[in-house]
Amino acid sequence: MKTLLKVVLLSSGLCLAGLAQASEVLESAMKSLAKNSKAFAQAKTAAEANTALTEMQKAVATAKQNKPDTLVKQPKDSVKVKQYEQKFDALTQEIEHAQHLVQAGKLAEAKQSSAKFEAIKQQGHKAFK
Repeated sequence: MKTLLKVVLLSSGLCLAGLAQASEVLESAMKSLAKNSKAFAQAKTAAEANTALTEMQKAVATAKQNKPDTLVKQPKDSVKVKQYEQKFDALTQEIEHAQHLVQAGKLAEAKQSSAKFEAIKQQGHKAFK
C-alpha cells in the first residue's frame, strides 16, 4: 500500500511539473510574441521587420502547441481548443500577409498589420485568459 501511495504521489508530482513547464513555455512564447510585435511596429528597415515577423511566427507555433491551463484538460477536438487554435491561425495569416508586404517593399503598409495583431491578441486574451 505504501508503494502504491508513493507511485501515485510521484506520478501526480510529475504531471504537475509537466503542466507547470508547459505553462512556462506558453508564457515565454507570449512574451516573445509581444516583444517582436513591438519590434515590428518600430522597425525602420525591411530586415528588422522580417526578423521580428519571423520570431513572431516561431512564437505563434509554440503558443499554439502549448495550451493555457484552462484548455489543458479539454479534448483536442473540443470547440474551445479549436477556437484557441483558430486565433493563432488568424495571427499566422496576418504575419504572412505582413511578410509579403515587407518583401514587396511596402513596409509602411505592412506596419498597419500591427493593429490587426493587437486586435487578435485582445480577442484571444478575452476568450482564453
